[in-house]
Amino acid sequence: MKKLSALKRAAELIFVISTLLCLAIFVPSRLVSDRKDMAHTVGVSIDEDRILLPSGQIVYVIDPGEPIENYMLYVTFRGDFSAYDPKIYAEQADLHKVWIGMLEFNESTEFVRRVVSLREQPEKFFRIHTIRQEEVEKMQLTDSMIYYRLRRAILERSIDMIWIQPLEGIDVKKILGRIEREFGKPKDVPSPNSGAFQFRWLAFLCLVLLVFSRKPLLGIVSAPLWFWNQSLAVSIVSILATILLYSHEKKKFLPLLYLLLGLLTNAALCDFWHVNDLSLYRGVKLSLSLLPALVLLKNVIREWRWLKKYWPFGLVLLMLAGFYYISRSGNTAFVAYFERQLRDVLEGLLWVRPRFKEIVGYPAFAFWLVFPEFKWSFLFEILASIALVSTFNTFCHIKTPLMVSLYRSIFSIVVGYVALLVIQKVRKRAIRRV
Repeated sequence: MKKLSALKRAAELIFVISTLLCLAIFVPSRLVSDRKDMAHTVGVSIDEDRILLPSGQIVYVIDPGEPIENYMLYVTFRGDFSAYDPKIYAEQADLHKVWIGMLEFNESTEFVRRVVSLREQPEKFFRIHTIRQEEVEKMQLTDSMIYYRLRRAILERSIDMIWIQPLEGIDVKKILGRIEREFGKPKDVPSPNSGAFQFRWLAFLCLVLLVFSRKPLLGIVSAPLWFWNQSLAVSIVSILATILLYSHEKKKFLPLLYLLLGLLTNAALCDFWHVNDLSLYRGVKLSLSLLPALVLLKNVIREWRWLKKYWPFGLVLLMLAGFYYISRSGNTAFVAYFERQLRDVLEGLLWVRPRFKEIVGYPAFAFWLVFPEFKWSFLFEILASIALVSTFNTFCHIKTPLMVSLYRSIFSIVVGYVALLVIQKVRKRAIRRV
């Protein structure tokens, strides 16, 4: 038993040293590449099927069934291509040496990912964001809301091209002027993000060491996964780490530990495919729900003696909260008009909007640490666990510039630690008065 404890301590020490080394290499290099990749271009519709670039080149919009012609240099896909073979389009793209644009939030997105993965020249790729007149009318978008939406596309997702379609009642020139003042003059043609970390294996090794320091057998079993499927290996090991890390003895350091876990996951997946949104972190919903679910289960079992009288109400509340939590974890979740406006205001004030789950969860984390004897403190613990996995999840969006993820997470963590200091002082004064 003593030998096992010593082995765990040694693994934890090696983990700390290797993590500091890994991040000392990764973070500066990623920040430099992110700055470069934030450059974008602006394309303007000539008609429904052609987009004019600043260079004079044209991006051709291909609808389902239409071929890639030899006069095309830049193309993008629009619509449902599920009935078509991506291999045929990949061969056409390589034959004509075209650049393929992936249109965000379009039915063609997954098809384009498959086409690019089958190409001999996958580097001839770029991502496009656009706003349609139907969206302006349906979502009641104003000039300010459109500006913040384009700003988010560039700042938070490193989009390569903004496609400007005809928008009635919108001052597009003014919006693009604001974008140019913030991000610089648009480049002539789109190009993909270039950031790729050469020591991804080192980041994965750090994740394995973290798991090993908590459960040696799991660390040994998970290490060979890297040679089977690197992307899936990172997901499996990092999700395991979100569970095992929670048992760390020094609870007040958990936000910082989950920040490190997120950074290592980001580094381990920082390749061409992930930074360009062609590959995604697998198991997002599982990583967000597994730890809170286990924390909830643990507390229900422990407190069942008095909680059982609330079980009908609790079950309904749990189902509603769980559905809301999971449904809001993706990019396609419904967002009310008022919430969209509030998000824009917060972004204007704070540069990047912090995640609501963390702004609420980290003060709850502080309450949980200060008032562990409180009867309902397990509710604070559940909210705290949600904040922790949210911090980790922030870094699973590899396409997001690292500075944005760091700012967003550190801001929320600082709010939590400030809340902890305030609550501790208030409690001490209250105890003295009594």
